[in-house]
Amino acid sequence: MHLVMGSPNRYMQEKNILLDAGRHISPLGNKALLVGDDTTLEVVREKLHKSLKESEIKFREEVFGGEVTKMEAQRIADLLKKENFDLIVGIGGGKAIDTAKAAAAYADRKLITIPTIASNCAAWTPLSVFYDENGTFDEYIIFQYSPTLVLVDTVIIAESPIDYFKAGIADTVVKFYEARASASNKEKNSPTRTALKIAEECKDILFEFGVRAAEDLEARKATKAVEKTVDSIIALGGMVGGIGSDNCRIAAAHAVHNGLTVLPGTHDFLHGEKVAFGNLVQLELENRSTEFDELIFLLNKIDQPITLAQLGIDNVKESDLAKVAAKSCSPEESIHNLPFKVTEADVLKAIKNVDLKARKYLSQIK
Repeated sequence: MHLVMGSPNRYMQEKNILLDAGRHISPLGNKALLVGDDTTLEVVREKLHKSLKESEIKFREEVFGGEVTKMEAQRIADLLKKENFDLIVGIGGGKAIDTAKAAAAYADRKLITIPTIASNCAAWTPLSVFYDENGTFDEYIIFQYSPTLVLVDTVIIAESPIDYFKAGIADTVVKFYEARASASNKEKNSPTRTALKIAEECKDILFEFGVRAAEDLEARKATKAVEKTVDSIIALGGMVGGIGSDNCRIAAAHAVHNGLTVLPGTHDFLHGEKVAFGNLVQLELENRSTEFDELIFLLNKIDQPITLAQLGIDNVKESDLAKVAAKSCSPEESIHNLPFKVTEADVLKAIKNVDLKARKYLSQIK
């Protein structure tokens, strides 16, 4: 298929936009289920509830189970149908929003997303990443429809935990490296070329503004650097796959992320943090030493893990790393989007080399 474009009907980003959320949501329905965790629901409550009431939208909150599982998504979908909600509002980070996306698809309801952190492009995409109850990666599912509306309040983002923002930078800069690899042996049609340009722009913006934006966000300032970075993480990041489709998908970095989930010691680390390490592994597999050095500098500046110790697995056995490599190379994994054949032995060697190079780098800059 030449072009499949997945994108929200509307994407709106501005300071305090949630004070006007009801006006934007009311044309879509008058009964909404707000889904998030206790923290994210509290973050938006004052602005969002006031606006929904002003627009005479009936609503109630539902705390999701904390992990993106099919069972949890189905539970919320059943609730949508049982209580006749017109729409669902996914509020929070990737897990809450991915759960809401799946529930909306299962129940055939309109979806609004309100990210409270800029940690990934989940608010934009029609895709959910599922895990099992233990936090081990299960599968990706791409749904028929994208979110109908995305509302990004940069004041709320500026007050979010800095760790999620930094992990979002790491998760988004990888778009360029993975899309380039995925598209390498495929036809460079117009959508593919456009998506690759967008992916490159994501990378360039984050290299230019990411460190400053992280500093500004830590000071709780919604500056231009923060706004540019948020746009890159959520909107531009989502466009790469939305326009490039199967030609510009994820590759080794996310496969290594999925591999790392087999080790319980990594479960407390954020998605983007594990992708950061996976990105270095991909560049090692591709033998791109100059880009490896550039990336390791950026990741270290924004406190992303570049060694196994920083991932909480400093005493890991080689047999456990072999399990990571095996999971990364599963037949269904995205590592096979690389333009060359990769074996478990290749991945294991690359993981060990990245750790060695990163430890050497850290010792030199002390």
